[in-house]
Formats: sequence, structure tokens, C-alpha cells
Amino acid sequence: MKAELFGPWPAGARRTWGAAAIGLTVLGYALSSFPLVIGLGIYAAVLQMRDGADPLAVEAALQNATLPLLMPLLLAQFVVWMGLTVLWMGLFERRGLASMGLSVNLAALPRYLLGLVLGLALLIAIASTAGLLGGLEDAPGALDMGAGATPAGMAEALSRPGVVLALAFAACVFLVQGGAEEVVFRGWLMSTLTARWGLRAAVIVSSTAFMLFHVHVFVSGLWFGIAALAGIGMMGLVFALLAVLTRSVWEAVAAHGAFNAAAVTAPTLGVIAADPQLDINAAFAQVFSSATGMAGPEAVSLGPETFAQALGAGVAAAVLTVLVVRRGRRA
Repeated sequence: MKAELFGPWPAGARRTWGAAAIGLTVLGYALSSFPLVIGLGIYAAVLQMRDGADPLAVEAALQNATLPLLMPLLLAQFVVWMGLTVLWMGLFERRGLASMGLSVNLAALPRYLLGLVLGLALLIAIASTAGLLGGLEDAPGALDMGAGATPAGMAEALSRPGVVLALAFAACVFLVQGGAEEVVFRGWLMSTLTARWGLRAAVIVSSTAFMLFHVHVFVSGLWFGIAALAGIGMMGLVFALLAVLTRSVWEAVAAHGAFNAAAVTAPTLGVIAADPQLDINAAFAQVFSSATGMAGPEAVSLGPETFAQALGAGVAAAVLTVLVVRRGRRA
């Protein structure tokens, strides 16, 4: 038996085999995807019945439904995935939340708040890196606020009916979505793999698995997919090392959620501020497809700033590695 990562496992706890843990992660994701796939399928069928065989009308309606339909379904998917993971941990492995870095005590709230700050700081660092790589005068980076967006335009956009509520809802969805991924990958999978294969292998394998769960970015082209996947892999490594350093998942849960939430809501606000005629649903759909790497080859560029996430997160991972090693030497 290898070392335990976050907290002691209770006597009699079972340890899932390493390869089986990876398979269960995939299975849990697949099972939790059924409501999303079925819901979108039903909606698309209704649209086809309503609009006939006009594919452009159906596509436009689906895009406008990104916020009111896709986001609730996405939220349900990740809540179910996290729930299935915790259920397996409790019923089969017979261990509690503390053993996966989610101790519920007075320290949890400060840890979560710190994680929110770290997530926003990481996003700003990556945006700044993109600015330096692409040129400060026209570098959108991770915080593309929309060409022509001004503070006055943003204030006017926020005053429109439903905008604040829509952005708040989207932020909540991504806070939960990012947090759920951390519970699965860093909380359960990494602690399970540590007990079987050791900490170093657990960090590498869980980060690689997290990266491979985002292969959908290749729909926007081979080279963009490679750059995006490298950035996602570095992000996974950052969150893994953060969990190792803090001996908790709360910071990673909050940092991942805050990063995702701000990376979508801030650009959406900028887009509608720059274009007063654009509906919030259309603006969100545009930003969401870009942020998730699903915009398509015609909508992405392959400038140096494409590698900003990989570079910025790579630097953060290097700093965290040094801190983890130093802590290990002092222990």
C-alpha cells in the first residue's frame, strides 16, 4: 500500500485498482452525459419539426439556447458525475470526504476563498502572457473584453434586463462545473491512484487523464487542438500540485471554478458592451464556443498567443513544484 495523500483512510477501507479507477472515471462521465445528450437531442428534434429541414435555422436556435438550455443540462451532468464518484467512494471504498481532501470544518471557507483569488490571478496571468506574446496593443488573451468595449458600455450592458442574472447564473454553473472536475480528478482519482501507485504517478496520470477528457478541442483544427490540449494539461498539473501543496482540494475546487467562470462571463460582458444590438444569449453562445475550443477552424487563430495558457500555467506549475519539493524536504 502506498502513502495516503490527504487524510487517513478508515480501517477496512477498500482501494480501487489504479486502472479500474481510470475506467470508472470514464464510465461516470459517460453515464452523467446521458441527460445532456437526451435533452439536446429532444430539443433538436423539436426544432426540426418546427423549422422543417432548414439546418441554419436549427443551428441558430441551438446556439441561442446555449445559456437557457445547455447550461442547466451541463450543470446537471457535472453534479451527477460528482455524485456518482462520491457514491462509489462511500459505498465501495468505504471512506469519507476527508480522505479525498474535502474536510468540512472551519478552515474550509478560508481555503475556498483563497482558491477563488488564486483562480482569478491565474486567469489574469495567462491573459497578460497572451498580451505579451501577441502584442500589447491587440492581444485579447483569456480576458478578451470585446473590441470597442468601454467602461461606459459595460455599465450600460449590465443595466439591460436579464444581463446580470444571466451572467450570475453562468458564473454559478462554471463554479460548480470546475469544482466537480476537481472533486473527481484531484479529490477522488488522485487520492485513489496515490494509494495504489504513489504520489508522483498519481499527479502525472490524473493530470493526463484530465487533459484527454478535453480532446474535443481538435474540432477547431489539429494545431490549435495541440496548443489547447497542452494548455489544459498544464492547468491540470497546476491544480494537482496545488492540492498536493495544500493537502486539500478546496483551493483547487475554487480556483478551477473561478477560472472557468471568469473566462466566460467577462468576455461575454465585453462582447455585449461592444455591440449593443447583440442579445445576451447570442453573445454567451459565441464566447462559450470559443472558450471551450469548439468554435471551429475558421474562428480561431494560431498566433503566438495561442500558447499563452500552456506557458502561463507551465510557469505556475514550475513554481508549485518547487514549493512542493521544499515542503517535502522540510517534512
